[in-house]
Amino acid sequence: MKRFSLGLLVSMLFLASCQDTDSDPQAILINTDSEMLSERISLDGSGVISLINPDAAGGRILETSSELPIVLISQVDAPEFQGVKLRATHVDIDGDYAYVGYNMEGPSYLGAVEIFDISDAYNPKIVSQALFTDAEVSSLEYSDGTLQLAMAVDIDGDFGVSSPANLGRVSVSGGKFTSGFSFTSMDGFVATDVTMVGNSTAVSTGNPGILGLVDIAGNVSQQVELEDLRSVAFGNDKLAVLSGIEGAIIYNPSNLSELAKISLGNSTPESKRTIAIADNNLYVSEGAAGAGIYNLNDGQLLSKLPIPINPEGTDPGDVVTNAVSVDKSLLFMANGAAGISVADVKNPSAAKSMGILDLDGSSNFVRNEENFVFVATGAGGLQILKYSIPVGNPTEALCKDLPTYSGNSNLNVNSNEKMAFTGAVSLKNVNVGGELLFCGSMAIENSLNVNSNGVMQVVGSFAFGQYKKNTSLNVNSNSYLKLTGSTVIWGDLKLNSGATLEFVGEGNTIHVYGDVTINSGAKIIGNYTDSSGKLK
Repeated sequence: MKRFSLGLLVSMLFLASCQDTDSDPQAILINTDSEMLSERISLDGSGVISLINPDAAGGRILETSSELPIVLISQVDAPEFQGVKLRATHVDIDGDYAYVGYNMEGPSYLGAVEIFDISDAYNPKIVSQALFTDAEVSSLEYSDGTLQLAMAVDIDGDFGVSSPANLGRVSVSGGKFTSGFSFTSMDGFVATDVTMVGNSTAVSTGNPGILGLVDIAGNVSQQVELEDLRSVAFGNDKLAVLSGIEGAIIYNPSNLSELAKISLGNSTPESKRTIAIADNNLYVSEGAAGAGIYNLNDGQLLSKLPIPINPEGTDPGDVVTNAVSVDKSLLFMANGAAGISVADVKNPSAAKSMGILDLDGSSNFVRNEENFVFVATGAGGLQILKYSIPVGNPTEALCKDLPTYSGNSNLNVNSNEKMAFTGAVSLKNVNVGGELLFCGSMAIENSLNVNSNGVMQVVGSFAFGQYKKNTSLNVNSNSYLKLTGSTVIWGDLKLNSGATLEFVGEGNTIHVYGDVTINSGAKIIGNYTDSSGKLK
């Protein structure tokens, strides 16, 4: 990891702006050296990951297959400034870009916001960074070319603010900051969260605490006083907040009149807690109690999801749900030392636990959006994951009316067998001696052997193996591996003599992170794009 030096600072573009006063240009340091910034991104641990069964002794990997094929794309160390490491606090995802906020523990002010280019899903890059020497970022949201930042700003610093709690705004385009930063001061010691409500921005601030609506001109048009606000969310024409003392409150966003109130236990002071709105339901992180799902209209409880595991030797105060995120009927819970748990919430009244992601480190924040999952860890950095969901109504004739797979995580297809499935599946090991067809999204973690005279065909999305962990995909003599769609191989690919790797149809892509061995007599046929350049 590289730290900032005087030489690097000279090469940076400095931007700063605030209300009413001139700013020291070094209060905000803008860095657009993507190559240097992206040196913090690592492939360590990347590849297909498993879900842990919370009910099994010792937290064993699920013995049955999972309906959630998921890969760890990369890990990202937190940025540093003058030897001080920041920690990730919040993430928002929109299209080809992800926006990440950072702060620093303790009384000093130091923070940052970074823009990640995720257009190449398996090769993210950091393209821009704004580092604040007198401020920090609690939360952020991108909307229509503007990045909204919930911030804490040093009133004795260079921004000329009247209060520590501030809404920061900056224009962005194509992964770049295209304007100076402006600040709107609000009552409170820190702005804790932010979300767009029509043409206004809703901001929550900490003690003494307010929920305020800020117009485009930066004026606070409406506000209500509340104690210890942690999070704010907008959806289904409702505005909801989470207070560490008063619980969750649902408002009419047009006049901030209270519609419903949900009583919750008091939260640990200064702890991270978030809420989310989806499908007319309110999802609440409730600390040691896990997560709650409530009807957004009247606040009635629909379901409670406890934290699935309590690791041995862990301080109970570290096993808490810090954040919730829901998208495509998947609820991700950041449970501190208990990691990330996943639940199926298609039916909120009967939410179903799917397991725990096999990730290292504690989890302070999670964002699930557009099939990406960003996890902020206790060490301050990020883990970036991507998952696949079942493909509905496959158009290929051979994929029509196939059953979904729900068997063991180790799949064996004997030489006299033919099997065909659809949907989404994550498996540990696969051996094919007969014929296997899978349509949809498939991930295999450890090993895949297509044995002599075997045929395996995947139509859709296919991911295999783990980076530098001796996982191998073997296609043996007189066997076929047929691929249609997108393929990512994190382990090694071995085509033995007489093997055939065939790409069926048009628009196929493949990327291999491991080693490729193509023995004499093996062949690769069909149309494909090899972004790794290893299939020669």
